[in-house]
Amino acid sequence: MQKAITPALTRAHLALGHDRIAGYAVRAEDVSFATTPAQLFEVHGLGYPGTPFSPYAQSIDILRFESSSHLQYRDVPGYIVPLWWLRHSRLPPSAELVRVFADGTSTLIARYGHVGTGWSVMQPGAHRPSLASLSRCVGPVAKWHGAYLEADVIDDDQSVILALANPPLSETGFRQAPSGRWYRQVGRDDVSELFELDLTAQWNGLDVRVVDQWQDSQRYVVARISHLGDDVERAERLHLDRVEAGVYESVVYAAELTDIQTNQVVPHTWAAGPAQRALA
Repeated sequence: MQKAITPALTRAHLALGHDRIAGYAVRAEDVSFATTPAQLFEVHGLGYPGTPFSPYAQSIDILRFESSSHLQYRDVPGYIVPLWWLRHSRLPPSAELVRVFADGTSTLIARYGHVGTGWSVMQPGAHRPSLASLSRCVGPVAKWHGAYLEADVIDDDQSVILALANPPLSETGFRQAPSGRWYRQVGRDDVSELFELDLTAQWNGLDVRVVDQWQDSQRYVVARISHLGDDVERAERLHLDRVEAGVYESVVYAAELTDIQTNQVVPHTWAAGPAQRALA
């Protein structure tokens, strides 16, 4: 899949280690003919109100990544290629950030390895990105040796990357990535559970996904929410921050959320481990 990345999101990826993605995407093969900013502007439908993109820009950044179960086909009038909607998700392993120039050339500027390593910037002399905080609200979670850890599935679903923000308490085979995060690769059958939490709620009548939670300085629990669905007018009226076309997010008090539902999602693409085989 492929989606255009706003300049603000490029800075977040390259400087802050931001590892999330949301919004409209297309199949890379459907737009392989688009090799200039002007062509990308057209095929990605970037001329929306308030757009930060321009068909006359010297470059446009695009993110290429593997398809996921979070993608939903959208029949949107006016688009010249099939369009998909991606709800707020962690980046899939091996995603690539590519800069396309006005002369038709392109260059790889960064690659996202997996949850253990984060981003690697390809530009010589570039600073290493900061490390985004781990969140069990978004992205795979694995149960290993009785503990739940943030995870990624790689090697055609045969291996699992386990990630820790802090050094393990004992020697367990974890190593520290250049990013500072600790990680270990294990076989798929070595984890007893593998799933993704899907925490949804309503906020002032708006369907949202809870993508992060923490305590503020007053010890109140706050949540970052990401808009679900097509009720853009309500999202605008509620003054959510527009990240890009159709993507609205905000930080709210968790007590303001209603109709909270927590589901454990197990995408069928993940190979069945012991827990899933027991349920089969």
